[in-house]
Amino acid sequence: MSKPEKHFYEFGPFRLDPAERLLLREDLPVPLTPKAFDTLVVLVEQSGHLVGKDELMREVWGDNFVEENNLDKSISALRKALGKDSAKYIATVRGSGYRFTGNVHESTEAESVVLHERTRTRILIEDAKDDEDESIPAQKIIGAESQVMRQELAAAQTPRTNRKWPLVALIVCSILLGLTGIVFVVRTLRGSSATPSQPESRAKHALPSQPKTLAVLPFKPLVANERDESLEMGMADTLITRLGNLHEIVVLPTSAVRKYTGLQQDAAAAGRELSVDSVLDGNIQKAGDQLRVTARLVRVSDGATIWADKFDTKFQDIFAVQDSISERVAGALAVKLSGEEKKGLSKRYTESVEAYQLYLKGYHHWSTFGQTELQTSINYYNEALKKDPNYALAYSGIANTYSVIGIYGPLPAGEAMPMSREAAQRALELDENLAEAHVALGAVKIFYEWDWPGAEREFKRALEIDPNNAGAHNLYGYYFQAMGRGDDAVVEMKRAKELAPEWRIPNRDYLLALFSARRYDEAIEQSRQVVRLDPNDYFAYCILGQSLTQQGRYEEAMAELGRSVSVPGQQPSVRALTELGYFYAVTGKKGEALKIIEQLKEKAKPSTPFQVAEVYAGLGDKDQAFAWLDRSSEERFAFTWKIVITPQFDSLRSDPRYVALLRRMNLSP
Repeated sequence: MSKPEKHFYEFGPFRLDPAERLLLREDLPVPLTPKAFDTLVVLVEQSGHLVGKDELMREVWGDNFVEENNLDKSISALRKALGKDSAKYIATVRGSGYRFTGNVHESTEAESVVLHERTRTRILIEDAKDDEDESIPAQKIIGAESQVMRQELAAAQTPRTNRKWPLVALIVCSILLGLTGIVFVVRTLRGSSATPSQPESRAKHALPSQPKTLAVLPFKPLVANERDESLEMGMADTLITRLGNLHEIVVLPTSAVRKYTGLQQDAAAAGRELSVDSVLDGNIQKAGDQLRVTARLVRVSDGATIWADKFDTKFQDIFAVQDSISERVAGALAVKLSGEEKKGLSKRYTESVEAYQLYLKGYHHWSTFGQTELQTSINYYNEALKKDPNYALAYSGIANTYSVIGIYGPLPAGEAMPMSREAAQRALELDENLAEAHVALGAVKIFYEWDWPGAEREFKRALEIDPNNAGAHNLYGYYFQAMGRGDDAVVEMKRAKELAPEWRIPNRDYLLALFSARRYDEAIEQSRQVVRLDPNDYFAYCILGQSLTQQGRYEEAMAELGRSVSVPGQQPSVRALTELGYFYAVTGKKGEALKIIEQLKEKAKPSTPFQVAEVYAGLGDKDQAFAWLDRSSEERFAFTWKIVITPQFDSLRSDPRYVALLRRMNLSP
């Protein structure tokens, strides 16, 4: 009895072999985690059809209970493995699932056997080139081999009714004998002989079982009382950027490791907490013009040191130290580098060490999000540009800082946002592949210009460059909210929260996204988890109170909203006052609601008109609500468009003034 034919799938430069669990790109193995591989097989086998998330999880994980996050990670790993063109193959159907959109050609073992042997032969020839003097033009031999293979493949792909296995076997044997002879001739002409290096050369073509996962922790000071936190975090961030460009390594973003700054932090323990295979940590100290750096790569499973080194040099040589660490970590992890990846390991955005140091200080101050700190960061970025006027990262930093200032103050949006746009465009003129600059430009489009197609384009581009960019995911969630796609916003903001667990904004935006999507039970559950960990988180109490109000559970809502405005040691926030005012309004306590409105007016924040409008909407005073919303849009308050998804404004949607307001913001009713 003949055994069933094996099936293969080809799309673009890729060939998928489900039986051997092998994905090849131009005949070279592409590393994938087991679950990512299974996910790819399911999608490819149903090419062109929508595969729901539940179905995917059932096919890949069976009856095992797993969270949707596991599927998200597999899809993310697939996108990274497929490279910059991944969007051509995997389309996300927001809120539903995924669709494989590549042009898939299915072939059988008879059709693919020739291609399989081509892969083996190419490896042999590459070994010959690696082992011998490259002065012999082996490319001509490879070209001849390719021509022969194309001819024989065409013969193998004739209609199945005419295909004869003995003939195919004869063809394959002939090709193998001929190509073996070619390789022999190449080595004979070069005077080659077996050397101890040959087995090592072949080993580099072995297929890794799964991508290596790596966390780069913030570097620590050698002398505890002489810290330079901008340099310590900056060193880690630079290495994360460089190593993150390697296809065989999944490197956690800076936002995921930011909290591991403790002087006594155990690398292996951090790695276990972060669920990675290995951890890079080290120490750095600058004294005058001298620099000392120690670095080590630790295997998380047993805490063993894979690689370690020490560098004593002048501070002017810090870029060379970063080059060396990046290359040695890649080597220690046995990563096979393409030419482009080799360049990426040593990419420098500036040759000025002074500009680099000033940029690190600016980035450090920006990350605090304090108003005075934001202005300080801009000063440092501008100083960096004086040292290097073509420093793209400094322009990107300025763009992101002004976008934050335009949203939260102190500058009005009409002043801050144009400066953000100008800096982002300049950064992209210098380097189109800066994800952060695309994020900043997208922020201007969504918060100031109301250019929704342009915003989506920038966020998509940012995520193509850096799929782990938490800011891009969070802002993409805002875009979906503006489009009225609440469930899609939840997906993006949840991903941002996972990537930046210590960053307050995406964590709060995730809670608000659940509420805005009318997923009140989930919003309540998630908010209760937050307050269990932090009983002083006023925002979580706000979401609890808002959600309970929408469910008509007024007694419980009042208790939670009361907690939101009475956090020990804190003045009531504008947000907490607004939600308490709205609660008073919808429960018939008009006097208390009007008092809240007066308090809000005194705050004179960029958000004041929008917040006052919300309370008036709760009171049923549509004239006042629209008057304040008009003012909010005229002043370009960043979140005026949130009337689209905010439940508190549901009572206004039937009014013609609501449609007119949406159209002024380039939104459809």
